[in-house]
Amino acid sequence: MIVPADVWAQESASNDNSKEISLGRKVAEEVEKNWERVTDPSITARLNMIFANFKPHLERDLPYEIRAIKDDVPNAFSLPGGIIYFTTGMIELAESDAEIAGVMAHELAHTEKRHVMIQVARNQKLSLLSLGIIVATGGQAAALLLTNVAQVAIMNSYSRDLEEEADMLGLELLIKAGYHPSAMITLLERLAEEELKRPYFDPGIYQSHPKLKDRISYLKQAIKSKGFTLNRKVVLGLLNVMIEEGPELYMLRIDDVEILELEKSPKSLSLLEEIKDRLDRSLKLELEPYEVKVVDIDGVPSLCVGPEKILGQPDLPAKGPSLEKMRDSILVALERARQKHTFTNFVR
Repeated sequence: MIVPADVWAQESASNDNSKEISLGRKVAEEVEKNWERVTDPSITARLNMIFANFKPHLERDLPYEIRAIKDDVPNAFSLPGGIIYFTTGMIELAESDAEIAGVMAHELAHTEKRHVMIQVARNQKLSLLSLGIIVATGGQAAALLLTNVAQVAIMNSYSRDLEEEADMLGLELLIKAGYHPSAMITLLERLAEEELKRPYFDPGIYQSHPKLKDRISYLKQAIKSKGFTLNRKVVLGLLNVMIEEGPELYMLRIDDVEILELEKSPKSLSLLEEIKDRLDRSLKLELEPYEVKVVDIDGVPSLCVGPEKILGQPDLPAKGPSLEKMRDSILVALERARQKHTFTNFVR
């Protein structure tokens, strides 16, 4: 008989954390016999800095630690008692701190809800009290329990309900920590893209149920239900609109693509700042090329990105580029950005 997660949580809440912490540390010893722990200060400092944003929002009083181990497979897993591991493969796969935070939020949710212990209890048809006795008494039973805990944690062998709960709670934690929720989507999409390119790709953290496409789907719905718009560019640091000042000219760029160049003057700077604000609002990786267009608005040729008017032909100085040339440059910038996260082409 499967032990319901809510019943398990109530039972575990009535116990102290000491046995769980002790068990987690024993599993950590085994982990670090098989994987080399990373001690690079820049990596550990980065992980700890990201974790610091979550700490005020965690309910359990645990000695949390975020550790890194050397492994090319992109994976992350949490042990009982608060130790969370990231592989170097996962750190390298992530394009930003926000994406690392998205993974961390998922693993923190597993820990907050005691999912490893719940899954082990289900596997062994035991209660928390029974698990505690096994841990305390040692012997062959404790060794087998240790193996089971390690397998569940490292292989992310959770049942679907626990994984979905970790995704949903993780999403809430990510938002509370100040990161854009789209970070969960972009990392899942990159893993899904690798699966499309390489059928035998090992997605580590997301190798079991539910499937990647299902996670992408229900997380997108959850993000929308919380009042957020999917915004991949914020997470990935793409489609950045910038004004650069030269000796004689102001230049408007999107990433490394020049969009507009004007002679220096207060009027030129004011115009470029207005255009920048409009492009910041309207540019998205999810845009289709036909949504960047030149159309007549009240008889005036105007450049539009999505539903937003960027500027009309009369706004440009006589020596400025045509609206069509600006449109073409924006399309080049959009295509270059989309090539850096190509799964945007398949999933809106």
